[in-house]
Amino acid sequence: MKRVNVNLAWIGVVLSVLSSILLVEYYREFLVGNPNHVVGLAILFLSTVSVFSLLIVYRQWAFLLNENALKTLELARRYSMVINEKPLVPGWSYSTFVVFWFLGFLFPEVWIFSLLQIVFFVVFLHFLFETIKKLQDLKRRLYRTIFDAEFKSTVKDRNVLSVFLLTILTLGVYWFYLVIKLSQEINNFLDTDDQMMRNLEVKM
Repeated sequence: MKRVNVNLAWIGVVLSVLSSILLVEYYREFLVGNPNHVVGLAILFLSTVSVFSLLIVYRQWAFLLNENALKTLELARRYSMVINEKPLVPGWSYSTFVVFWFLGFLFPEVWIFSLLQIVFFVVFLHFLFETIKKLQDLKRRLYRTIFDAEFKSTVKDRNVLSVFLLTILTLGVYWFYLVIKLSQEINNFLDTDDQMMRNLEVKM
């Protein structure tokens, strides 16, 4: 079964924390005129591995939710349920964010790339959180209407503004927590859905 790689999420978070700690030390040495280039290379390596790990995890969030949503929509159509909107994360929101991340990495002096990277990451998160909410609402409606069963939400409702504020107030600590927590919640959501579908003997 395809699931979010929580181990990869941990790798991304831990390496990001380590690179941040080393960056503080490197900056301190730089101010006294004795920068350690080995530390600088270590920061670059850890940061690169961390970023690529997290990019994969972000992609898994969207891909797995979309995959489940498409199966759910197919099941709804099979039972002639009317669905007004499709709970899907647009692929362009993630792709555009990644493109501007690479451009910002290649051309750090061009600040607009870094700004657009943040903007489109926020857009991606907005669609992600909205998809989670709508998909869980659809699951509850589907299970109640077709199977007379209750589907319990396993992913908390979140919005971009609260996540952004908490991340700022905690100096990024909340985001590291959220990466792990959301990965686990999405996996629990998929596990719960699979288990219920097996119990109801429905082939998706």
